[in-house]
Amino acid sequence: MTALACQQALEEVFRADSAVQAVLGNPVRLVEAPAKLTAFPFAVWRRWESRPIDASLVQSDEHIATIEVVCRQTGADIARQAVAALATCAAEARFNAVGAGIVLILPLYSDVMRSADGRSWFGILRLKIIADRN
Repeated sequence: MTALACQQALEEVFRADSAVQAVLGNPVRLVEAPAKLTAFPFAVWRRWESRPIDASLVQSDEHIATIEVVCRQTGADIARQAVAALATCAAEARFNAVGAGIVLILPLYSDVMRSADGRSWFGILRLKIIADRN
């Protein structure tokens, strides 16, 4: 499964999840690149790494997706809630709902930090996705 197909499948799952909607709005504010008019909080795809991990008879790809949450609130709570909602949604996603080629989605890492300007908070979520190469 290509990186683009995995990303689109994850976006569908995130957009349908009520916990993600509760923090990132409905429709869910998950964008490719931040725009000046994007309402806060929002999530942006920050990085996507892919590599083949072929086993004996199975051709698969490992994808490492990084999502960044951007908040303008004066506390870290909203960023933490958004990261937790995205991580839980990804970890609990049913594979047939996410895409026939996805075998595993595992949250690897999350962090919340204040921005350099002191007015914003960032949340980082890194996901590991194993997908069949079909």
